[in-house]
Amino acid sequence: MSGTNLISRNNLTIYIIIYNMYIIIYKKLIIIYIMAVKNNKLKNNLRRCRFESGEISQQELANMVGVTRLTIHSIETGKFNPSVKLALKIGKFFKKSVEEIFYLEEDQIKE
Repeated sequence: MSGTNLISRNNLTIYIIIYNMYIIIYKKLIIIYIMAVKNNKLKNNLRRCRFESGEISQQELANMVGVTRLTIHSIETGKFNPSVKLALKIGKFFKKSVEEIFYLEEDQIKE
């Protein structure tokens, strides 16, 4: 047996071990992420903010922050979580902190 083949087999064994460890860690991270999403659902007061600000429509808000009306609707109904940038734009528009508009479901329970 040549030294090159031995080194290649050793490297292959190491790669297989590392790959298997990666798969195990990845699966655990997916489980942790799913549990976190399930337990910490992002909620919002966006609809209330719109009505407190002169009953502006979803379309008017969407125009002001640069998204579609469907995006605003999806955020309000909890089907879509805004990006940090969009959340900051919405907060700035309403002159409120992001935390006044968006909150984790478990935060509301504790208060």
